[in-house]
Amino acid sequence: MASSTNIKVVCRFRPPNALELREGGDIVVAFDENLQTVQMKNSQAVSGPEKDGFTFDRVFPMGTKQHEVFDYGVKDIVKDVLDGYNGTVFAYGQTGSGKTFTMMGADIDSSDLKGIIPRITEQIFKSIVESDSHLEYVVKVSYLEIYLERIRDLLAPQNDNLQVHEEKSRGVYVKNLSDYYVSSAREVYEIMRQGGAARVVTSTNMNAESSRSHSIFLITIQQRNTETGAQKSGNLYLVDLAGSEKVGKTGASGQTLEEAKKINKSLSALGMVINALTDSKVKHIPYRDSKLTRILQESLGGNSRTTLIINCSPSQYNESETLSTLRFGIRAKSIKNTARVNAELSPLELKGLLSKAQLANTRHLSYIQSLEAELAIWRAGGHVEPSEWTSADKPTTGAAAAKKATSSPTLSTTRSMTPVNPILEGLRSEIIIDSRPQTPTVVGLDKDEREEFLRRENELSDQLAERESLLNAAEKLTKELREELAYLKEQEAAASKENKSMSTQLNELRLQVERLDYDNKEGIITIDILKEQNQDAKSELEELKKVITDLRSTQRDASAEDKEKRKQEKMALMMAKFDAQGTFSEKDEQLRQLLAKLDTIDTADALSTLSVDDIVAARRQLTESHSLVRETVDRLRQSQEENEMVTRRRDELEARFLSLEADYEELLEKTIHDEETSNADIVESMAEFKNKLEMQYAAKRDANISEVADLKQQLELKSNEIRTLNASIDSLKSVNEELKV
Repeated sequence: MASSTNIKVVCRFRPPNALELREGGDIVVAFDENLQTVQMKNSQAVSGPEKDGFTFDRVFPMGTKQHEVFDYGVKDIVKDVLDGYNGTVFAYGQTGSGKTFTMMGADIDSSDLKGIIPRITEQIFKSIVESDSHLEYVVKVSYLEIYLERIRDLLAPQNDNLQVHEEKSRGVYVKNLSDYYVSSAREVYEIMRQGGAARVVTSTNMNAESSRSHSIFLITIQQRNTETGAQKSGNLYLVDLAGSEKVGKTGASGQTLEEAKKINKSLSALGMVINALTDSKVKHIPYRDSKLTRILQESLGGNSRTTLIINCSPSQYNESETLSTLRFGIRAKSIKNTARVNAELSPLELKGLLSKAQLANTRHLSYIQSLEAELAIWRAGGHVEPSEWTSADKPTTGAAAAKKATSSPTLSTTRSMTPVNPILEGLRSEIIIDSRPQTPTVVGLDKDEREEFLRRENELSDQLAERESLLNAAEKLTKELREELAYLKEQEAAASKENKSMSTQLNELRLQVERLDYDNKEGIITIDILKEQNQDAKSELEELKKVITDLRSTQRDASAEDKEKRKQEKMALMMAKFDAQGTFSEKDEQLRQLLAKLDTIDTADALSTLSVDDIVAARRQLTESHSLVRETVDRLRQSQEENEMVTRRRDELEARFLSLEADYEELLEKTIHDEETSNADIVESMAEFKNKLEMQYAAKRDANISEVADLKQQLELKSNEIRTLNASIDSLKSVNEELKV
């Protein structure tokens, strides 16, 4: 059976933070003894009934433990979900008010710091363990976030821009949202860590990690009774809303500012839904104005047991935001939800309901027949006594009814006008397999029209998602093309600048090349002049070599004649020393005369003609000649030795002369070289200078030619690159124009 209850609203205040203490934030809230009412002290904006305070189901002051919030505000919802109801717990408040701390906690492994979601998980599995043995449970979880009005699967981040659908059997759900079957609290913790790591957070002036998206942790519990076959299912939505914020306090800019705009827009849509639900004059509830309110459609005025936790700051620094949050909670507290068990009846229960319906149907048919018979009598002009009138608690007997029926000619016509029995309709509503009540939707539509409307809405939602995906892809491509175009423009500007610089360098190089050509021409002229001077120097050198050769040959001839003359003079002098008295020549003459005389006479007459004195004299002369010869031979040998000594001395003197002559020639050449060097006429220096000048000029010319070739090649490459970039820019401009169209 459905039960109508108000949303449970609890209010939690966090301790002042460092920013509030630094800004002089005094405590501006006060609590009553029952911890149900909170008053704003010294607030000029509070007037009327608000001066008496804001009353909620429970107010948790600063320093409240996590388990206290869970035990009072959430624990009962877990029991309802296990019994087949839908449940919702969501936290609302300004940024930095402690919503994520309340829902997730600072540390899910800490018994004191873990938040509501870990405690709910533990409570679910603890209740399953303690349940009856004939009950089977299946638990699965999903995790999503709404970022910039786009639904993203946190367990599969690649699934972006998911769409909200609604069906009669399932109600409102997110299409293609991944879910994971779990069997313990630890598995749920791992999924929470995985999804929490993918959630979008950033740092603001209000807190170090500000949630930039609404996160929804969905736990689905399916229960099956193995004895009766009955099934129940409950969905538990655990919502951590992003905080409303003032840009002046958070200092948001850029992407953070865009996130703040979307957050405030969706929270404004949530406020409009709550205002419409609490205003009896409003007929249309704007659930479809935001993805958040569309998902929470059944949680606000629908099929759900809902607890709202509003988180506030007690400091004067955030007094206006706290007052706005309290007013939001008061409006939400008056919303009524109609929660109903999501059950599928067992065959036995269906048979019992069928038997009951058949019995009621038989009784009502008998009553209808009695009424029709009585009506026929009245129409025929007859009269029925009041004691015989047919009533629901005292129908007529079957015979009387038959009698009346036979006497009534209009029975068949009146049966077609029988109204629908409300009791039968109630039974029919009880045996409907899908017992989920209708979620609030567009009014004024019958059943078939509503189903067609939901089907068409789902199709349009899918088409919208496809168009949004295409639009996002086009926007992304446009952004990339703009960035690429900007990059190409920068490259073009840089290329143009570099081109100008290279043009300047090229002009300078051209001037240098012209200057080098001029220097080259001057160098060629100088080389020609040097060649002529070199040729003159060579001819002059040849002449000098000839003169030196002639001088050397003349010197050698003169020295040879001088040597021969000196030799003859020495021999004459030596012979003069040998025969100083003329004795050798005289003796030689006498011996020659004697030998001539002997040659002229015959042998027979020799003894007769020669006297003893002649023979003795000849013998004496011969002896003297022999001694003179020996003496002469000794002197000659001595003279030869002296001659050899003189020859060696001469050779030494000649060698020394040659060395002196070489030294002289070297000294002469050196002197000539020095003179030529001092007069810039030396041939070797000219040749070396010429060679060096030619080598330097050739190297410089080759370097300049290669540098000019490299510069021309680089200039050609840059020109090709500029033409390519211009073509790319033209194509990108055309693509951009097409995208704009």
